[in-house]
Amino acid sequence: MSTEVLEGTVVNLEPQKEVSSDPPIEDVKVAVQKIEAPKAESKTPESVNKFISLSLILPQSTESIKVTIGTHDHLHELRQMANERPESCYKTCFTLQHRGKVLDEFAMVHTVENLIDGETVKCVAEQYSLREARLHLKRVRSLIQPDIQVNAQNGVDNLSLTFAGVVAGRDVEEDIQRGVKEDHGSEVDVTPPEFLFDKDTPLVPLFPDLPAPPPECVTSIGYSGWNPPPGNRRMLGDLFYLTVTTLEGNTIHITAVPSGFYVNKTNGRSFDPTPAEISCKGYTLVDTLKQVSSLFNKNFAIIQKQSLKRNPYEVIPVPYPTFTWCKPPTDHTYDTLRAEEAYVPNSTSDEMSLGMMSSRDWNEELQSARELPQSNLHEKIVRDRTIFRVTCDFVSMAIKGAQAVVDGNIPPLNAADDKKSRMFLWNNIFFSLGFDMKDHYGAFGGDAAAYAAIAGDLRGISLYQSLDTEGLHTLGTVIVDYRGYRVVGQSIISGILSRDQEQSIIYGSIDNGKTINSSEKFGKVLQSSSKKLHLKEHSVVGGDGTEHSLVTSYDCKGIIGNDGRHYLIDLFRSFAPDVFALGVPLKNYRGEEEDEIKPMFPCPETAHKLATLRAELIEAFACYRYVLFTQNMSAKFIKAKGERETKLKEIEESKEERKETKDNESDNDSGCSVESPVAHSPKTFTESDAKEILEEIKSSGTARQFGSVTDTEFDMRYNPDIYTNIGSNDNEDDIKHDRQIVQEMAMFLSDSVIVKFVYELKTMTQRPLDAIHLSDLMHGRGINMRYLGGITKALEDNQEKNHNYAVCLSAVITRAAKQAFKKYIIDIPSQQLGAAVAHFLNCYHGTLERQKTASGENSPPSSTQNKKKKNKKGKVSVREPSSTWSTSTAQSIHTSICEIALRKFGYTLPVEAGQIVMPLGFLPMTRLICKAVGIQLTLRDYSENKNFTESDIMNVFPIVKHSNPRARDATKLKELAEDRLGNGYLGESHELITDALNTMLQVYGPLHSDIESSHKHLAHISYLFGRIGQAVSHQKQGLLASERVLGIDHYETIYCYVYLALFSHNLAQTSIALRLMYRAKYLLQLIFGQDHLEQAAFDINIGLMLHTKGDSKNSQRFLESALKLHKKFHGTGSVQVAMCNILVARALAGNADFREAMKYQKHAFEVYSEKYGEEDKRTKDCQAFLSKLTQKAVELQKWLQNKEKTVPNMLVNEALPDTTISEMLATVNGIPATPSKIKSNVTKESETKNEADEKLEEIKQQGDKEDLD
Repeated sequence: MSTEVLEGTVVNLEPQKEVSSDPPIEDVKVAVQKIEAPKAESKTPESVNKFISLSLILPQSTESIKVTIGTHDHLHELRQMANERPESCYKTCFTLQHRGKVLDEFAMVHTVENLIDGETVKCVAEQYSLREARLHLKRVRSLIQPDIQVNAQNGVDNLSLTFAGVVAGRDVEEDIQRGVKEDHGSEVDVTPPEFLFDKDTPLVPLFPDLPAPPPECVTSIGYSGWNPPPGNRRMLGDLFYLTVTTLEGNTIHITAVPSGFYVNKTNGRSFDPTPAEISCKGYTLVDTLKQVSSLFNKNFAIIQKQSLKRNPYEVIPVPYPTFTWCKPPTDHTYDTLRAEEAYVPNSTSDEMSLGMMSSRDWNEELQSARELPQSNLHEKIVRDRTIFRVTCDFVSMAIKGAQAVVDGNIPPLNAADDKKSRMFLWNNIFFSLGFDMKDHYGAFGGDAAAYAAIAGDLRGISLYQSLDTEGLHTLGTVIVDYRGYRVVGQSIISGILSRDQEQSIIYGSIDNGKTINSSEKFGKVLQSSSKKLHLKEHSVVGGDGTEHSLVTSYDCKGIIGNDGRHYLIDLFRSFAPDVFALGVPLKNYRGEEEDEIKPMFPCPETAHKLATLRAELIEAFACYRYVLFTQNMSAKFIKAKGERETKLKEIEESKEERKETKDNESDNDSGCSVESPVAHSPKTFTESDAKEILEEIKSSGTARQFGSVTDTEFDMRYNPDIYTNIGSNDNEDDIKHDRQIVQEMAMFLSDSVIVKFVYELKTMTQRPLDAIHLSDLMHGRGINMRYLGGITKALEDNQEKNHNYAVCLSAVITRAAKQAFKKYIIDIPSQQLGAAVAHFLNCYHGTLERQKTASGENSPPSSTQNKKKKNKKGKVSVREPSSTWSTSTAQSIHTSICEIALRKFGYTLPVEAGQIVMPLGFLPMTRLICKAVGIQLTLRDYSENKNFTESDIMNVFPIVKHSNPRARDATKLKELAEDRLGNGYLGESHELITDALNTMLQVYGPLHSDIESSHKHLAHISYLFGRIGQAVSHQKQGLLASERVLGIDHYETIYCYVYLALFSHNLAQTSIALRLMYRAKYLLQLIFGQDHLEQAAFDINIGLMLHTKGDSKNSQRFLESALKLHKKFHGTGSVQVAMCNILVARALAGNADFREAMKYQKHAFEVYSEKYGEEDKRTKDCQAFLSKLTQKAVELQKWLQNKEKTVPNMLVNEALPDTTISEMLATVNGIPATPSKIKSNVTKESETKNEADEKLEEIKQQGDKEDLD
């Protein structure tokens, strides 16, 4: 989104993955495999997913509907299609039958014999079992009491919020299908809301006005107190009894039997489950209630109609729970069914269908999924989908378990031990706390090391899972930060709980290196992944003097479970150590004069000794060194080739001279015998010479100079144990080499990666919208967050003209405040939690004028009150919990934050009057701390009263980290498509990303972050091809996925709103585009404020769109706002300011204010003249419009002198053409070309693509592995 318009060149500054111009050979192999794989797999019919059309007869109906389903889809999809129909949405108990045979709903379509295109599948109603009847009740309840919005606000059932449809007002896609086009004279109100111009951004507009909720169908419905049925009634088929209160005020009792539901004779005092005198019976509960209540019949029909209008993507659960940091207050409704679901586990679980109530074996499910075959594309999709779905279920269950652990609802396994050392087992998930149990991390920093080790272990697990090494297994792991505690939940290795841990470890060390184990079999398994991870096999010596050869760090432990699988655990040292964070004195091993290395961007020494570099940095360093190696090899080869050719030339010249001398001697002595010809060197440079030179260069040790562990081939590896206290028998040269590599990685981070990133921030070519965006940018470049203090310090010099300083400073403050909050909240009991959180927020913002937040209704009683309770009637009251948190003050909290910021980031926060100077406004800083620690606030207007009370704290939610399994082939195709798009191959990129999206939809479903980026990618390409309708469709899906998965105020969501607005404007849907842009601008104000350079782009977008609608007055307001921001950040003499001046002049001309317009246009003309010269086309166009404005001003003055009351239309008709506005919008928002300009490049792209295909075919035909290596 971020763009710069400099000298007519558009630079797209949206964060993208950098692609090396000279990728490693390994990447070339992967690219070839990506293209070859589909061709190879297309030969197998079973691996091709085809779509067939079927006739589906709905349950209890003779009519059929036409449905389309893929041959690789499960038959269960047909059940879902039936449940989406309004006439059968409440019918749940049926089987799918084909030609009289019951189908297995978990089988795939292509496995059913004779199920081909045009066949009929029938939904046959079956009798209810107890389980089916309870599921039916649950379904009916979800239809008649839809609490989707409430559940989405609370993150229940993996639901999340989306407001895209409400913001847009109407569906653009439907308008396209109906051929509706918006007229410029449309009377739709597009007046911008006034809160966009408020200094303090309000919070209430974050939740737009939603449509009226659906009407109620019943007053209440729930299980009767007469349950369960007595034995004699069970013999008659009674399943359970219900009590229903209708809207008419009648209370009825219903009996569920295998054949359906009927109203019985039971009343409040007597039990009689026999049918009532007036028969009210139906196969479904809905049919029965329709007979009893006319209001139910009426309102249920309304609900069915509303459900048809709802976008299905708005109600589909997301893969992982998503929580929002604020929500509007809602009334808590009475619902006995909801209560039962919350407190009676597995009441309607699928586990009942298996005849058991035991927990799932998560480890077996996860490992079995990874062992599924993957010989063709279909098997790969099934495997990836299974891994993803099991992981999603595991994460959801682990979150519930972690919250229960912190809330004290799960008993510990070792209740006698210290609280920090307690362990828990729930639902086959092992939970432990993020503390140093049994002083295991004492040598590395105690609790701080234990806390860091958990995060490092998860990063290592994610890395090994991404490699997908056959025969190597890792544990399912979820980290949950909740109420100050860090809880880690892991799957359980088979048999690990039935034996001692010391007996389980066959690889690595369990006692910090005193005893080390090694396994040849385990080592072989690790060898295949060590090269990809750049891990070096090294020698370690245990405390007993025994030498072992390890590939990983000695802290990594290998276990063979009872299931025979090889497990690798404790992977927190899977990356290279960060020597700057460890405080290691650095030596210069390259022989320069200085002995000590001083980095440009050092970081403070961490409180633990487990600081490592990020995997992205290590991979970037390896690629960087490979490029240097190839360049050095190329230079040496060219030099040696030149020397060899010169030598050959000299030999040839010498041979010719000898030949001439010999010919002269032969003429003088013709009687002498002629000697046999002498062998000589070839006349030209041959392939054998090239190979000989390459061997000479390799043997000279060139590769080792660039970090390779060998002298002949480039194979850069590092020793993860090089800066540990473990002993080693490696020779001194190897140790020196290992230390040099690790130090040079850190120097590469400090003096190359961070330096470049700081330059981008200083020049504002990178413009993160908030601290979350900044974190993603840093992690994508391999920069650890501990370097944030140095980056912030580098931006201090020009902080007034660079909003990136405020973003960086807000990130430092938020991360330090998060640590202070965890320490503050960790021991606070539940009954004081709301008051304590409100007190902390008031201290954080320095708003403690009202001390009532600490003495509310649920605040802790005073000591006097306790004494009174003890003495009353001689009874001893229960000991009240401590309330020491209430003694915290704003100064103490801010002091703690400053100390943490200095210790963790090496940065001194700005302080005035004992309090930190916040770089952003009240709401942006509140949002950051709430999202960081998991606080949910009440949605209200905080601009008038910024003091938090206990009632403002709605909830606390967990912050979750976990591994995120990917669709491997689809991810590779997506990355390749992004690369092709970056190189301008639109058609090829479109084909690749379409294939990737189709695969992702089969693996993830419709909602995932990769789905969002793929839709955005396709929308961009469709726009460039001129297919604006398709661009709108894809961008709309991307926006829905972004809101549902990432959040309604995530920075990606803001960009999605902007692009959807641009594409809608190109379809002449300017009113919708304006509403979308208003939303984007508001969200940016909410997460940062007004003074962000992206606001200038948003203001220009809105100003130009309002200009299209003829609203010149409001257009001028937004364009002047953009001009003000550009003046602040770029200076008055910049091209950006000149462009804004031109746009403001256009808006003023539309209001007939020609004299004022001349001032702005004249300034633009002066800038263009200075920048480009008077002969440049831009300068001449600017001068021409200035002359026209002058002429108009003179004419207007004449009209006024003649005392005319109105100005002719011809004088104010200075509107820009639609095509010009569209091109300007594309330029401002970083789209490199408009649809009209891109079409001419398609033919050229096709020709270039054919050339590339021919070249690729040559490479594949050569296909020699030795050549690739």
